[in-house]
Amino acid sequence: MHHTDRLLVHIKQAERITQAAKEAAVREVGITAAQQGALAVLSDNPGINAAELARRLSVTPQTMNSLLGRLESRGLVSRTPHPIHGTLIEIRMTERGAEVFAEADALVARLDARLAEGLTPAESAIVRDLLARIVRNAETPPTA
Repeated sequence: MHHTDRLLVHIKQAERITQAAKEAAVREVGITAAQQGALAVLSDNPGINAAELARRLSVTPQTMNSLLGRLESRGLVSRTPHPIHGTLIEIRMTERGAEVFAEADALVARLDARLAEGLTPAESAIVRDLLARIVRNAETPPTA
């Protein structure tokens, strides 16, 4: 098989192009794709700590702290000590953060719909299933 026919090439191209499209979409509300990703996780997990947020987004703790600092300085998130475990810092979206996230999420949903144009719902489900299987295969250690 020629190297250009490998799944890795097609996956990387799709990831690069779709991430650039997502970056352009969320820029309309003044955030980055990484910030939108953090807000998305926070929307489902209020009070999560920075270490767990970094794990879920596959970034380093240093990267996450920098990203959170930018979000906090813009008033989109707040960081407060855990009420019982004071050394843990909980992160929550502010009201303004929830508004920005809702706007960004609508733009991402519109992009997602555009990416699925011409696909039936069944085909979209197949794409998601195939990608999930590829992810599982990549996460599974190779056998000797």
